Amino acid sequence: MPWKDVCVRGVPAGGKVREDDIKSGDAPSAHDAGGPSPGILNFIAKVIAQDPSQNTPAKPADFPQTPHIDTYPGRGNADVHFEGRAADVFLSFNDPKESVWGNWLFDWCVANCQTFSIQGVIYGNRQWFSEAHGGQVTPRNDTGHMDHVHIELNCDGAVGS
Repeated sequence: MPWKDVCVRGVPAGGKVREDDIKSGDAPSAHDAGGPSPGILNFIAKVIAQDPSQNTPAKPADFPQTPHIDTYPGRGNADVHFEGRAADVFLSFNDPKESVWGNWLFDWCVANCQTFSIQGVIYGNRQWFSEAHGGQVTPRNDTGHMDHVHIELNCDGAVGS
């Protein structure tokens, strides 16, 4: 099924999960995008598979071109993956080599967030959300993102604008 735009406009993007546009009684299908968005596919093609045009910080020369990546549907129906707006790039925080790649991806996303309208990034012991904590990177104690970098786009980024 091709991607369909299920975002609710007029609500600020931000937060860990877009539960701000989930209303009680909403059918889960109301947030089912049917696949990854054009914006997340563009991000994967231009940042993961190629050298990004904004290359600061510089991409490690040995960064894998085809790491395992999960996009749609995610694990739940109130989730940015289900809306087609997120990607999990599997790089282990506990592996010294992969951690270098994952930390680069995290840092690149924060430094270049406006390029793809990135609203949040989580990896290992750090997280960043555009509208949380003044847009600052903050520590995290959760172990849920030790094996992948989670990148999520806002609604404008999902449609590629």
